Amino acid sequence: MEITIVKNAYTMEAAFERLQERSKHFSIEKMSTLFYPYLKVDYNVDFGGKLKRLNLDVICMIDLYTGRISVAKTEGKYFKQEVEEKYIMPIKIDGQKKKKDCPIEVSTELMSRKRVPKIPDITEKADQLVYRPFFIVECKNEQKEDFHILFDAVSGDFSLLDA
Repeated sequence: MEITIVKNAYTMEAAFERLQERSKHFSIEKMSTLFYPYLKVDYNVDFGGKLKRLNLDVICMIDLYTGRISVAKTEGKYFKQEVEEKYIMPIKIDGQKKKKDCPIEVSTELMSRKRVPKIPDITEKADQLVYRPFFIVECKNEQKEDFHILFDAVSGDFSLLDA
């Protein structure tokens, strides 16, 4: 299946090195890639009139597994690639229905970042299904107990899965 993927900043090798630097008290047994679905929605934000210098384009990302909405800090880079379906998380949320909440998120985010006296007009430009790469890292601690780490291949953030 061909999918559009957010370009990752971390290769599997770089993720391995980052995790090894963090702690010597566990071993990495295996790593695999998982592609997580998002609906990327592009908006034009128009403050109008004398505030038009503040106009900008904003990207809202809808997590199609949990339904969480976030405003992207950067546009990101994307590429297309063939991926086996077993490596792709299933879509559980109807992104088209969830899109109605995006302008509120965008407005709230902008109002917190910029001190403006006016709520802007927010117009949708386009949407696209994209996938963010993660590494599932199978590990063993010093007592030989198994645990898993979820490593975000775009940001380099990671968290314990079996907590």
